Amino acid sequence: MKFSGPLWRVAGSFASWFLFTLCFTLLFLGSSVVMGLGGYCASGGPYVIETQCPDAVALFVPLSIPGGIAAVVVGVIFARGFGVPLLAWAWPILFLGLGAAFLIASAQPGGISFLVCGILFVLMGGFPLYLGLRADARELFLGSTDAFDTPFAGVGPRPTVTRLPRPRRIPIVDATTVSGISTVSGDAADDPANRTPVVPALGHWTLSLGVMAAAVALGIYLANLWFAAV
Repeated sequence: MKFSGPLWRVAGSFASWFLFTLCFTLLFLGSSVVMGLGGYCASGGPYVIETQCPDAVALFVPLSIPGGIAAVVVGVIFARGFGVPLLAWAWPILFLGLGAAFLIASAQPGGISFLVCGILFVLMGGFPLYLGLRADARELFLGSTDAFDTPFAGVGPRPTVTRLPRPRRIPIVDATTVSGISTVSGDAADDPANRTPVVPALGHWTLSLGVMAAAVALGIYLANLWFAAV
């Protein structure tokens, strides 16, 4: 609970999108290079290798997948409902992005296998995205809470892929009566579940999308820089 303040949520959303974008871009660049080599390369080992993997591919591709998973975990732990939910976007971005790389590579001679893989990857990424947009398109671009963990109006009570169930504290209630009106204080008043939902305003959209856009731009820039340097 000590990592649940608004600064932690904003930083968690930024860090998760930055790390995921960095890892996915490196994976995309590495995969595109391998497809350009015919779809196969190897590095190391006691055998003679016909097609040697470039240094950037051998270095970044094995690290990109666990790095992407770590980015999703960061978003779940720290963002906690604030911002564009990486948990809902990671799978579609991964498969639609790699599907696009396969389809581009299918234009080369003998690229029928790349074409088949590209179609399968697009379907695997596009169908979950379609279901998410149909269920709650606003939540996919805004999140379910603001930076202070106040839920947005119109968010349903049931958990979804973007709103995992969170443990709730046992409230310590201090109820008093003033002029016949009961008031509640203590932990029960601080529980986000007891807060009045807010209607998303322009500032909520700007902060949510702005944090993601800045993180994505920085991740793409550094990934291309590092890949070219290696």
